[in-house]
Amino acid sequence: MKHSLRHLLSAALLAPLLTGCGSKDTAGETATDVTTTTETTRTEVPIVPETAAAATSPEAAASTAAFDVTTVPISTANLGRFPYIAGLKGFTLNTSNSKEYDFERAYVYDGKTLLPIEGKVSRRLFDVDRSDGNSKTVSELAIDRNLENQLKELGAVKVWTGIIPRESVDKIGNDEFYKHRGFGTNDNDASDTYLIRQKDKEVWVQLNSQSGGDYGMDVVEKAVMPNLTTVQPAADLKKN
Repeated sequence: MKHSLRHLLSAALLAPLLTGCGSKDTAGETATDVTTTTETTRTEVPIVPETAAAATSPEAAASTAAFDVTTVPISTANLGRFPYIAGLKGFTLNTSNSKEYDFERAYVYDGKTLLPIEGKVSRRLFDVDRSDGNSKTVSELAIDRNLENQLKELGAVKVWTGIIPRESVDKIGNDEFYKHRGFGTNDNDASDTYLIRQKDKEVWVQLNSQSGGDYGMDVVEKAVMPNLTTVQPAADLKKN
């Protein structure tokens, strides 16, 4: 009996101690869990690379923007009849290759991209006049400068000069480029792009002078497509 009481007293004395130890262990584990949970729920802020930020900056967007036609002064010159620019003396129009459309698409290079301009289009090729035994070759410089003087008299502004970058052609595709390309646009040789801006007109001119003395000229006057559709009379429908 004494042994039983002794065991009971010992158990009673040890119980608080064991409970206290267990509480400390539990508290420690709980604190550890809270710390772990806090660390795992921490949100990492992504770092934006400088290159990505630069690509979307206003400066980057402006560098790829198309040419602003409003920067060209309005011309009040009398343009005359379309295509407005006459051929140079000593040259003849190659009628078998030259074409004119009431509505077509032409691509003009503005120094940054090939712009699709739709409207009235003239594509002309001029050959050196070889009649009467003429063997002289007109230099590219003489062709370019004479045409530039003529265009300036009409109020034209030179937008760009040089060789159209290959990547600009690839962007719209070879088929599309060559389908609507004229004689004034060349991706292998230097071309000049001019713009005549009037109150009611926007006329683009592209020139390409060749080493052999010939030159090409494309003129496109921006315009809406004319309506070519017709309505079949009811009487004709009944006949069918």
